Amino acid sequence: MSIVVLKYKKLVKELLFAYSELEYVETVLKDAHADFEKYYQEFCSINEVPVGELDQQNSERLEKVFPKKEPQVDEQGLVKIEPPKKESPAHKVFQKMYRMIAKKLHPDKLSTQEQTPEVAEKIESFKQATAAYDKRNWAEFLDVCEKYDILPTRYEKISSVIRDEISETNKLIKTKKMAFSWRLYECEDNKNCKDKTIKDFLLQLFKYKIDI
Repeated sequence: MSIVVLKYKKLVKELLFAYSELEYVETVLKDAHADFEKYYQEFCSINEVPVGELDQQNSERLEKVFPKKEPQVDEQGLVKIEPPKKESPAHKVFQKMYRMIAKKLHPDKLSTQEQTPEVAEKIESFKQATAAYDKRNWAEFLDVCEKYDILPTRYEKISSVIRDEISETNKLIKTKKMAFSWRLYECEDNKNCKDKTIKDFLLQLFKYKIDI
């Protein structure tokens, strides 16, 4: 196996790890946001923080930080439909690989074969690859490609795209981990750490300093 192919396979593994880490962080944050709100309310109640007054005084700032997502409406009162986004370079690069998957795993190609567990697995893999392709989940998509030895025709270009995906995914992970909900989650059962997180939140959002 050439060095170029080995480097490509290594990048695919790095992308899979980055996507896995992002999925983990997003899953944690789903519960962490609720946990943060609960601890925040309890902390403010115990320490007599005037939450309602602070919310009212900083309503404009709160709207910017936590905007309400409402559909945009045109002059006729109809909901505006956003134009489709321009396809990313990654999508164009992976198009050819998806066609290769279809040639190898499409159910129509396998319909004349005996429906063995192996054939059923291939059909399921095609469904998985299609779903990943539609969602632009390139890590899962490339994982299927790896499984069936479907390799790109131009390693330099696709490797560059994968490196960009890894970089952007890691940036997103870093941004999500900056959330106060994540900070509180990392405190685990450390009360001092949790209280400091809430105090930092109050200071940053409301410029409200509490000394306890």
